[in-house]
Amino acid sequence: MAGTGATKEEDKAWISKLVGDTQSYNKVKADEGTVSYATCVMRSIRWPGAVTVSKMGKFTSVYVGYGLKRGDASFYPTEPPIVGEEPNDMPEMPEPTPLNEPPPKAEGEEEKKDSDEEEG
Repeated sequence: MAGTGATKEEDKAWISKLVGDTQSYNKVKADEGTVSYATCVMRSIRWPGAVTVSKMGKFTSVYVGYGLKRGDASFYPTEPPIVGEEPNDMPEMPEPTPLNEPPPKAEGEEEKKDSDEEEG
């Protein structure tokens, strides 16, 4: 970042580290060079949880996080709001069709009984 006054430490976005077998081995044929079985691990400073791993020309990247850059104002989550009080219970009401009253009759049933009484 030329001209911003940022130091070399502020410009760093990744931390790299070699892990595993860091020894260099000669290949079977001497003219083919050397091979190393070390694994290179790179961790992001700006995006906590972002990791890239490479070994023998193959690599993979993984991100496990909240999608927030380090240093953002919302990087540290705020406390959730207070949970409200329980509501008051409703008073109990009598059943709309009490057990001591007969159930209401449908209109067709009353006409049928009237016609049966007239016939008999």
